Amino acid sequence: MQPQRLGPRAGMGPFCLGCSHRKCCSPIRNLISQETFKFHFKNLRYAKDRKDTFLCYEVTRKDCDSPVSLHHGVFKNKDNIHAEICFLYWFHDKVLKVLSPREEFKITWYMSWSPCFECAEQVVRFLATHHNLSLDIFISRLYNILDPKTQQNLCRLVQEGAQVAAMDLYEFKKCWKKFVDNGGRRFRPWKRLLTNFRYQDSKLQEILRRMGLLSEEEFYSQFYNQRVKHLCYYHRMKPYLCYQLEQFNGQAPLKGCLLSEKGKQHAEILFLDKIRSMELSQVTITCYLTWSPCPNCAWQLAAFKRDRPDLILHIYTSRLYFHWKRPFQKGLCSLWQSGILVDVMDLPQFTDCWTNFVNPKRPFWPWKGLEIISRRTQRRLGRIKEERGACQKLELSSLAVPIPGGD
Repeated sequence: MQPQRLGPRAGMGPFCLGCSHRKCCSPIRNLISQETFKFHFKNLRYAKDRKDTFLCYEVTRKDCDSPVSLHHGVFKNKDNIHAEICFLYWFHDKVLKVLSPREEFKITWYMSWSPCFECAEQVVRFLATHHNLSLDIFISRLYNILDPKTQQNLCRLVQEGAQVAAMDLYEFKKCWKKFVDNGGRRFRPWKRLLTNFRYQDSKLQEILRRMGLLSEEEFYSQFYNQRVKHLCYYHRMKPYLCYQLEQFNGQAPLKGCLLSEKGKQHAEILFLDKIRSMELSQVTITCYLTWSPCPNCAWQLAAFKRDRPDLILHIYTSRLYFHWKRPFQKGLCSLWQSGILVDVMDLPQFTDCWTNFVNPKRPFWPWKGLEIISRRTQRRLGRIKEERGACQKLELSSLAVPIPGGD
């Protein structure tokens, strides 16, 4: 059970409080005690007696060589004002006035609780009016995630350009080093830290997927197109399917993000069920996959396309799944034969996927070797198409050869 965060929220705007309240909106200190950090930032599933929210912040200027740190400190709920709003008041009154509007600045938050829906709404408005600022939010625990308004406004933060992610071990270490009076001691992870991180991260990804979004961290880790050399790593890479549906009647495109879950239906089957329920015709659908389809999914996609000749379906994959096995090669060929375009994601497709499903306000930064790996995978896919095509021609020609001694 989650405790109620302190502070009434009704009607609060980012700049609507009086001067007496604004004077209270200043950092409590630059460092917090070890006990405070371990109690309030512990990423428990069910956190009791943790009504306060701590916000550790750093403001940096984006330089060509390396970011330059300008301000850092800690905010906490104060006088019924949430820590996020305290930061916005302080930043607007004390910092923003001395920053050049021609330069770009990055704000990083490490929060014990994710923003409530009203604070998230104020942050969205703030980002919308300050285009030279970017915001990264790392959260220890998700607050009130069953509330639809909270879910919607978390997604609005991402759509406005903010990065929202759960704190992993790396973020906890960084926060400990920068914002905790640690006495020179190293951060010692508490029990089940990584297990609880995976829980918080899965819940956050689930919220984003409902709105057709992926987090930046999830995109970079799952759509990374490097060939997986060891079998054990196949199980660490999640099978995502991001789709965008464009209708010819002028309506806005529909999009979504699906994930195959262990022991359940594959993302391709979930996609087919969703498209069938819409009863659409004469549409163009673009799908971006982390893995190419398995044989069963490929045959079902091919059958779906053959029953709908007016539908245009493009499938772009980041990696090829068990491409050296014949059943998987036959599955890919069935897609081509049905009229589905199957190709490998290259820089334009990665960029389009990022813009539509991750963060339209931030540029996509390609990883090293992206285009080289894409061309290599494209050649591998081309060989499969040629080899399977040649085999099918031989099979057809063998059927046409007359049997010796026959009529």
